[in-house]
Amino acid sequence: MADEVLQALANALGPYLTGEKASGTPAANAYLYAGGGLFGRCDGPNQLINAMVGPIGFERVLTYIGTDTEREFVDAWKEISETGSEQSTACGDCVSVNLAACAQFYCFGRFCRQTQELQFDRLGLKANSNVPVRTLFGAITDATGNVLVPNGSQITDAFALQARAVGYLLRLKHATMIWDGNPCNNSGSYQEFPGMQLIVNTGKYDAYTQLDCDSIDSFLMNMNYNSFTADGTYAVRQWFHRIVSQLQYRASRAGFDWDSATMYIVMSQNMWDCVSRVYSCAGVDLCSVSNTNTRLSASADQAQTRYEQTLERQALMVDGRLYPVVIDNLIPETAGQANGTCSDIYFVTTEINGEAILYGEYQDFNMTYGRTRNEMVSMFGSDDIAITDNGRYALVRDNSRGCFDVQVYTKPRLIAKAPWLSGRIQNACCDVLQEPYPDVTGTGRVYEKDGGRSTTTPPTLYGDCVDC
Repeated sequence: MADEVLQALANALGPYLTGEKASGTPAANAYLYAGGGLFGRCDGPNQLINAMVGPIGFERVLTYIGTDTEREFVDAWKEISETGSEQSTACGDCVSVNLAACAQFYCFGRFCRQTQELQFDRLGLKANSNVPVRTLFGAITDATGNVLVPNGSQITDAFALQARAVGYLLRLKHATMIWDGNPCNNSGSYQEFPGMQLIVNTGKYDAYTQLDCDSIDSFLMNMNYNSFTADGTYAVRQWFHRIVSQLQYRASRAGFDWDSATMYIVMSQNMWDCVSRVYSCAGVDLCSVSNTNTRLSASADQAQTRYEQTLERQALMVDGRLYPVVIDNLIPETAGQANGTCSDIYFVTTEINGEAILYGEYQDFNMTYGRTRNEMVSMFGSDDIAITDNGRYALVRDNSRGCFDVQVYTKPRLIAKAPWLSGRIQNACCDVLQEPYPDVTGTGRVYEKDGGRSTTTPPTLYGDCVDC
């Protein structure tokens, strides 16, 4: 995505058209190698080490398709019931059939990120000839694993860096909204799509009538802020068995083949540390021991072997079948305990019977605006809107006499055709050693590692470093 976005941004910043207006007040601290810029000193190294915590998540196993449909409805046949009374005479009425359905509605989100306003004649400047151009050690990626800034790439100028930073922040916003997106947060032109906290939930209702539709509710279990154990009330295998068997039962009774289902168990890295460990020690809870003289012995070697196998394959055996575990470090977490975190664990079915039942869509700007854009380009040479990634992103350029910025827009959503074939364990907690894994850079969450400078003051001893 990075090269394509950068190329589109570069094209959008071609010849300026009369009448376009940015604010005319460019950022003062955006120029990397100029005097006072982030790297504008000659005593710095030429290597830039990536210390950010990148996102990784459930988005990488989802399929996204473009669409020009603004309102996406999914209808579910929820009931065949009886109405009326039993026949009282030979030719009288019998009990008759009553049918019911429930519609779900999925809306687009709409959000954007933009570069700082830049001044064209300050781009590419170096405070002096000895200021080194930085080369990245490490790579900047998004939640799907796409590389936005490759290892070994040169950070050439402010615009090149900001273009990639916009891509990072836009994808980060989307990956976060997959979980906590809620249209109740809409404000003006900013819109959120329903995230997994709303989709994998109870309280479903018909989109047309607002009538209750609990038959399409997801299956929820609540740990009430307790930690999993190997046996007893919070025996991890029992909880996982219960939720998977519920989904399997619902699928089979609806005429679906559960063996054809693709289901992922999605949790945070902190939760995976605890679940993988406790899961490897579990199993005693399967035995009913009534004789107090009976003793069960657990093999530490076997537990260790199971634990290493679980980590290696990143999957859990539930009811005789391995289900892949997806680590998502954007699932909302709360502190919950003195040395740990609490969060939900999702059991998400994405396909069954060869058909996708949970997937992503986005407004395809090629489909909706492409024809108009072509007409504008043919008449005026440019419309200052570039479209990338098969129509998923639109980039809008604005400038005023050499001061410019670029905005990037996207309008995605999730579609869940069968939310009753997904579930989650709520409010599970995990004690961790010392401190939890750090939160993703840019999220502002509790365990984010932040700090640092935004500008670099030239050293006073050597003035502006002209003699370096």
